[in-house]
Amino acid sequence: MPHLTKFIVTTLSLAMLLLPSCGRKTATFSQADRKAVEVAVRAVHGTDSLAALQKRMERKGNRLGSVVALRELGKALRNESRFEEALDAHMESLLQAEALDDTLEWVQALNNIGTDYRRMGVLDAAQDYHYRAAILSDECSDTSFTARKNRVVSLNGIGNIYLTIGNLDLADSVFRLALDGERRLHSTVGQAINYANIGSIFESRRQTDSAWVYYRKSMAMNEEAGNTLGISLCHTYFGSLHERAGEYADAAEEYEAAYSLMRESRDSWHALNSLISLAGLSVATGNTAKAANYLERACRRAERIKSNEHLAEIYTLYYRLHKKEGDYRNALYCLEAADARRDSLMNMEKINRIQNISLNLERGLRARETEKADLMLRQERAKRSAAYFFFGIVVVVLLLMIAMLLYAQRLRVRSQRMLKKMAELRETFFTNITHEFRTPLTMILGLSRRMRDDSGLPEDAREKSGTIERMGNGLLLLVNQLLDISKIRSAIGDPDWRHGDVTARMRIVTMMYHSYAGDRGVGLSFEAREAVVMDYVPDYVDKVLNNLLSNSFKFTPEGGKVDVRVWREDDLLMLDVSDTGVGMDNETAAKVFEPFFQGEGDSASIGTGVGLALVKQIIDNLKGRITVESAVGKGTTFHLSVPIINGHCSVADAGLDNGSETFDDVRVCAPVLPEAAVNLADSDAEDKRTSLLVIEDNPDIAAYIGSHFNSDYAVYYAHNGKEGLDKALTLVPDIIITDLMMPVMDGLEVCRRIRANEVTDHIPVIVVTAKVSEEDRVKGLEAGADAYLTKPFSSEELTAIVDRLLDRNDCIRRRLTGSAQGSGSQGSLGTQVAQEQNVTETPHGLQDEDNEISPADAELGLLDSGRIRQDAEKVFLDKVEQQSRELLEKQDLSAGTLADSLCVSPWQLRRKLLALKGMSPTAYIMDLRMRLAGDLLSTDSTLTIEEISIRCGFTHVTSFHHAFKKAFGMTPSEYRGVPRR
Repeated sequence: MPHLTKFIVTTLSLAMLLLPSCGRKTATFSQADRKAVEVAVRAVHGTDSLAALQKRMERKGNRLGSVVALRELGKALRNESRFEEALDAHMESLLQAEALDDTLEWVQALNNIGTDYRRMGVLDAAQDYHYRAAILSDECSDTSFTARKNRVVSLNGIGNIYLTIGNLDLADSVFRLALDGERRLHSTVGQAINYANIGSIFESRRQTDSAWVYYRKSMAMNEEAGNTLGISLCHTYFGSLHERAGEYADAAEEYEAAYSLMRESRDSWHALNSLISLAGLSVATGNTAKAANYLERACRRAERIKSNEHLAEIYTLYYRLHKKEGDYRNALYCLEAADARRDSLMNMEKINRIQNISLNLERGLRARETEKADLMLRQERAKRSAAYFFFGIVVVVLLLMIAMLLYAQRLRVRSQRMLKKMAELRETFFTNITHEFRTPLTMILGLSRRMRDDSGLPEDAREKSGTIERMGNGLLLLVNQLLDISKIRSAIGDPDWRHGDVTARMRIVTMMYHSYAGDRGVGLSFEAREAVVMDYVPDYVDKVLNNLLSNSFKFTPEGGKVDVRVWREDDLLMLDVSDTGVGMDNETAAKVFEPFFQGEGDSASIGTGVGLALVKQIIDNLKGRITVESAVGKGTTFHLSVPIINGHCSVADAGLDNGSETFDDVRVCAPVLPEAAVNLADSDAEDKRTSLLVIEDNPDIAAYIGSHFNSDYAVYYAHNGKEGLDKALTLVPDIIITDLMMPVMDGLEVCRRIRANEVTDHIPVIVVTAKVSEEDRVKGLEAGADAYLTKPFSSEELTAIVDRLLDRNDCIRRRLTGSAQGSGSQGSLGTQVAQEQNVTETPHGLQDEDNEISPADAELGLLDSGRIRQDAEKVFLDKVEQQSRELLEKQDLSAGTLADSLCVSPWQLRRKLLALKGMSPTAYIMDLRMRLAGDLLSTDSTLTIEEISIRCGFTHVTSFHHAFKKAFGMTPSEYRGVPRR
């Protein structure tokens, strides 16, 4: 037994201290929900009211409220000593809590049922329910106040059972666990109860002094909490100790105090304690009359609540009373009755059952501990195996990584060798091919200069030769710069080092731009704070300054300023070239030194992207540093710093070293001046010829394209994609020729936007590009281009493509009009029986009926976009027809109102209808009126000629007669008389 006690106490202690979260979780009700339900239920008093509230909550589906109401109803019934009814209520509460899976209410229901059974004297059942509550509490992961209180209540119930059966050691240990739990919860009433329970154990062991200590602590706690029941019980405990000490007067006083507090209480179970104590004291003092009175009242209450525990004590006192009186017969009867009641509470079978439950609990707990230990052992083994496995994988991965690193290192070395060899081959090829460019360029430039200077040639030919010379000079400059980059990268050649004042060289190079700056209206200044004598490469100085100054002038408008400042800072030569031009954004500035990079800007300022890359290459080769500082609209400053070195050449070979170089002493590279833009003039806006829009950022190429069409077309120019799109919307030209690579907006985007706008979606677009792959052709078709022309192109090919696209547009227009456009009396309606013509392929290669691309068109590189455009144009014409008829019904149809209803300008509408129908808006409106008149004359014989003329928008019948006869070749009356199918 001591072993059992020690084991159970240890197990319960661990459960309380560790609060194991075995996985069970309470239902997901928030603390706010629970508090609201508790407040609502506790506001109701009386068993009838609580029963009605529970039914109401159950009907409304408030399951938590129903459980709480049943719990409080059972407590109220138990306080009235209606134990069987209380047990029914708590049983129902248990069932609902289990269905709700609410662990908190589940545990409370188990504890309440255990308390009900204890009050009824069924200790084995009470023990079972309290143990179930304790185990369920330990399995719950909830650490709220209610959950911890449930554990303490379970322990208190178990301790009371052990106290009742006389197992004082186990009861003492469990009560102390419960007391510790109540302290943690700061529960005054809970501590008072457990102090009293421990005191009763000391009293049973006849340790009076210790009993007094715990009883007084219990009294203090009850008085602090204002717990009337607890105070009454403490008076009873005090009286019992006085009675044991033979202090009967004090004992009677304490018993009377206890009974006076519980006299009117409906809690008969607790009230019986003080009443039985008074009866026992009266028997002990020989006051038989008073004893009989107390026993009679106590017996009635005990029988009413069916408390065998109290009845056993009452019949024992009756036995002692009758024995004192000499009434042995009744004494024997009462003794037998007391034994019967006591046996019903605690016979050997029940004691054995309680002990068996305890033993089973011990075995179960040991089994759980064994399973837990086995599980921990398996987990430990699994962790160890996983660690070994992981370690093995790590080792294998490390070995693989080492092998891969070694292999990658070998590949890197091999790749570096191959790259170095390829770079050498590329540099050699690059150098050779750029040298080869010089031979044809020499002939081109030489012959173009001779033609330009030949006064015997026509002025037009001399202008064209000037254009050839400009393009040749630009190509020669590009070749030279590419060759310079190649030389610097590959360290080909031996730089010509000189020793002297480098600022003098810089001043000479800068002043060579003075005349150009004056012509441009741009200020130019040079400032050298001091002479800087050092070793330098004149060619490097010239190329760096020429490219930086050329770049500054290119982006600086008239009225701007370019400044060059040079100074010495410790062992560095510092150079700043700044301008007040258009500037750059951060993204452009970050890439400005990359080879062939071109930032967005004005088309006249687009370069090759080589000059600044050459400058960067030179500065890097000199171990220097170059940075750029720029802001859009504020200008740009290039900051250069180069180490000042001496010793690359001897004084004898240094040339001039006194800083007195002049234009006559030194040969300086020619300045890299930006090309002057060619002035492109648009045709007159009133020009009635077929209009052509050229969108090209290079003025010379734009002028070259326009020169092929100036004699037969009205030619207009745009310098970038955005400007071209704006002009296309304003002019609505008959055809567009656009470059692909342009600033602001490229050619494909221009095509997309033209095709997306119903005003311009009919216009053929030719894209001039160097990209001719199948993928590029697909992109062009998707964007809406009609033809690709590869640079360089022949004038005959360009002219043929323009003619073919215009012919194809005429073909589509004839499809849409449904008949050939005539003249004279037949007009556009020509007897209303003109046959629809299926356009077939002509010897020139028109599209066939299915809009498939013809062989002639395919040979010229035209794309199959006719069907798509024809569908779009038919949609537009249907829209025009609908809007026109609606305006005609309102008697408000005119070219202006029709344009407004279509959200286009009158000029755009005119150009669109001329392109699609071959007629102006005025002619289209007259055509619509005549068609409507013909329909009305043919289908409605009830209408008079005058009514028909009004419906067709004519204010005078005479005007209607003249217009109808001109369109149909007959009068309205004659037309009505013609028989029709």
